[in-house]
Amino acid sequence: QGWGAEEQADIRAGIEAALALGLPARVCVTGVSYGGFSSFYALTRMADLVQGAVPVCGMWTLDLDFQATGQDHLRDYSIEMMGGTPEEVPERYLNGSPGSFVADARGKALVVQGLCDTNVAPENAHAALRDLRAAGHKPGELFFKDEGHGITRPANLETFLARLDAFLEDL
Repeated sequence: QGWGAEEQADIRAGIEAALALGLPARVCVTGVSYGGFSSFYALTRMADLVQGAVPVCGMWTLDLDFQATGQDHLRDYSIEMMGGTPEEVPERYLNGSPGSFVADARGKALVVQGLCDTNVAPENAHAALRDLRAAGHKPGELFFKDEGHGITRPANLETFLARLDAFLEDL
């Protein structure tokens, strides 16, 4: 139940199927919001399959995200997804959190975040960078002071896509 469960197994199965067909030479997972969470998840929980991750406005630890979000309806959604609050079911939040498995991360990361995000608070990106660096990784970072939940401004999209292209070329 909750984030980090069956849907992540589906993503893993998709990556494994593509690899079995010999399709990608390298695998990088990227996405926005829940896709950002899945990118962090792949970096830490699917490190045997992926060479990189580019989480955009993604959740790093579910308890931190629960506490940092400024919106009650998002906390209610977390409670519904996880079957309770972090205090009520801490093991679900811990086991579903990519950050709980930072020691297993092996690929490269580029962490992208809008600093005005009220959906997935920037504290997630800051914690991910801190934890990845403490574990010996050298993640890239790209913060946008004038973006919220996602990267939508044309100039910022141009910057993001250029950094993403360079990141992928360097995998």
